[in-house]
Amino acid sequence: MDELRASDRIFRALLDHAPVLISTKDLHGTITMANRHFEILDGYDAATFVGGNVFDLFPADIAERLWRNDRKAALEKRAVHEEEQVYHRDKTLHSYMTVKFPLLDEHGEVYATCAVSTDITDAKTARIDSVTDELTGLNNRRYYNIRFVEEQKRARRDLRTLTLLLADVDRFKEYNDTYGHPQGDEVLKAVAQCMRQTLHRPGDLCFRMGGDEFACLFSSSGPEESMAMAEQLRNCMAARLLPHAGNPPANHVTLSLGLAFIAPDSQDGQEEIYRLADQALYRAKHKGRNTVSR
Repeated sequence: MDELRASDRIFRALLDHAPVLISTKDLHGTITMANRHFEILDGYDAATFVGGNVFDLFPADIAERLWRNDRKAALEKRAVHEEEQVYHRDKTLHSYMTVKFPLLDEHGEVYATCAVSTDITDAKTARIDSVTDELTGLNNRRYYNIRFVEEQKRARRDLRTLTLLLADVDRFKEYNDTYGHPQGDEVLKAVAQCMRQTLHRPGDLCFRMGGDEFACLFSSSGPEESMAMAEQLRNCMAARLLPHAGNPPANHVTLSLGLAFIAPDSQDGQEEIYRLADQALYRAKHKGRNTVSR
């Protein structure tokens, strides 16, 4: 009996002090147990939380996601790992990595689910910051290196052509010399805006590689579709008519773009594909700039 009481005290101490959210729900979505860390959540009331239904305790969209994951764990009789979001008392939205697993009775039937959730908001923010270009908000070169092989595999699986597009601002050094680096930063931001405007489908990835060099990775039905998308990007930037006296004959800011295509059966590696796109960009410059080359 003493051992049982000692075990119970340890269990209660863990529930009271563990910096994670631990709770159980019955099969109707009613909270049957919750540890004290739930006090951090917006709208938490110790008197009504346990015994309340998930759809009464959380905003509808959040409750739907929470309950969907509980139901999945119960129906499939297995642990489910999902990212979930809830609001804290300070009205900030926090991300949690949650494992939900079924609780079984003596007959092996599911009678409830248990959830253990760890706040990953800070880690997630730090991870995003590490792969984001501070000036433009685009992905950076580090993220490009992370994603290239993954995107190549995806395109191969989907039998789609993966395109690497490289772009840079024509005569950008002359622009900075004439208008100053702060204004040059505004040009780089404008390029990023055009990239988001023209390459905004799910799966389109845009990067600032450094300086005035940008890149995009996207899949398409083939080279012609990719070339058309590159032309849209070139036109978007040209249409802004940002003055650039050192860039004749246009006399406004323009982009040169080079494309390399990776067929689903291609065995070319990342360095070779980059070299091909860089050669295409050089050809665009040689043709007189403000153009797209392949």
